[in-house]
Amino acid sequence: MHIAFLITAHVPYVRRAGRQPIGEDGLHTQIVRTLIPLVGLLGDLQATGLNPRIALALSPLLTEQLADPVVQKHFVLWMDEVIQRRKEDMRRFELAEDHHGAYLARFYLEWNRQALRSFEERHDRNLLLKFRELAASRIIEPLAGAASYAYLPLLEEEATVRAQIEHGALHTSRRMSRPEGFWLPGCGWRPGLETILAEVGMRYVIVDPSSLPPEAPRQPAWILPHRLAAVFIDDSVVHHVWSPDLGYPGDPLYRDPHAPGGYTAIGTHTIQPYDPYHALRRAQEHANHFVNVLVEASAQYAADHLLVIPLDADLIGARWFEGPTWLQAVLTRCATHPNLELTTPGEYLRTHRPQQTVTLKPGSWATEGHAAWNGPGAAEYWHAVHAAERRIVALAARIPSANDEHERALNQAARELMLAQASDWPAQLSAAHAGEPTTRWRTYLTRFAQLAEIAEHGNFNAGDRFLLEQLEELDGPFHNLNYRIFAP
Repeated sequence: MHIAFLITAHVPYVRRAGRQPIGEDGLHTQIVRTLIPLVGLLGDLQATGLNPRIALALSPLLTEQLADPVVQKHFVLWMDEVIQRRKEDMRRFELAEDHHGAYLARFYLEWNRQALRSFEERHDRNLLLKFRELAASRIIEPLAGAASYAYLPLLEEEATVRAQIEHGALHTSRRMSRPEGFWLPGCGWRPGLETILAEVGMRYVIVDPSSLPPEAPRQPAWILPHRLAAVFIDDSVVHHVWSPDLGYPGDPLYRDPHAPGGYTAIGTHTIQPYDPYHALRRAQEHANHFVNVLVEASAQYAADHLLVIPLDADLIGARWFEGPTWLQAVLTRCATHPNLELTTPGEYLRTHRPQQTVTLKPGSWATEGHAAWNGPGAAEYWHAVHAAERRIVALAARIPSANDEHERALNQAARELMLAQASDWPAQLSAAHAGEPTTRWRTYLTRFAQLAEIAEHGNFNAGDRFLLEQLEELDGPFHNLNYRIFAP
């Protein structure tokens, strides 16, 4: 049986966004707990000659931030603060003669020091460069994604959907390598996406099985015959990782992701001290169990069956501290097991042509379909975003030949709209348990409206120039984005 692990990673644009509630802390946490360990374990496995193959979907917004010197500098400063806090914890525990607390603080101190050394010395602060090297070595197969991780089925203007897909594919080509496949945020599908994906050169798109017609086999199928294939994620074994109640990450030996400092285990009824020795051993046991599940599944399928296993980077490491240890053990065992073959969707499709053609229906990986991004709390958001979409399309059609400051203002307006379109905002607004929702999308749309007004009158004064320069620095992803991409 062919196994394709697909690791997906996304963080909204948090450069210079402060710390909390949705600020740089989340990005830094994903870098230290997931991305540095991921690069390290793939490099280590490559050095042993195993050469595991995985698919990797880094959102364009995340890759932009990984390549940003400001983000890299802020991460180092953040890590220095983390290391200093661990030193203080260790001294405090030692004075209190809390031997287990001191042991844990020392463990975290050395773990963070090693992570920072890897970031600065082994990777020269540039994780994206290492991912590019792994792509060149065919260890990873990069997938493109929507430029700002927009939830595509709910965008109104076809031109803005095309802009998200086209610029996302172009960005991945420039930052990583030419992608063959496309990762849809939330696996959100609607009819019509297939034409755009094929036109920008995609060979396949990852889709949730909920978009399949009833009784259709969950194997790769043509959406556009001999042009674009749909590859379906698996939900038969991945629940061992994803399930919040029954999955591996909920094991009582693992570090409690909600505990300040990480000094307690998840436990069951009482607070238990965390012990990384036992937790990491449990991760190895869970890896063995997962591979055994895959081997059992392989007995039920033909030898050419493809199983696509999605793994969220926010879970593997950021929320499940022991996740990278589990992943390394799983990849090692899969790479050496005679009944399992690690592959990627693109590699699989080169040797196994789809045998069926299907018409996909709207769907996503959420049980409620598009409602996870379109709840009552998101109504105002979508009304404002759709109005901005119509405005940028009209501007691109009416002003096709802007140059100099005029062009810069339109390009920056396009960036602000894309940042407002990130699926993080409607998902949070639609979640009943979201608490106080972020208003950052309002900030982006306000900036978009200011720039659109400047572009419409076309006469720049000193205040306009100052505002433009400020926004180019504050909201600066996608330096190559051109507003004309929104032209109908």
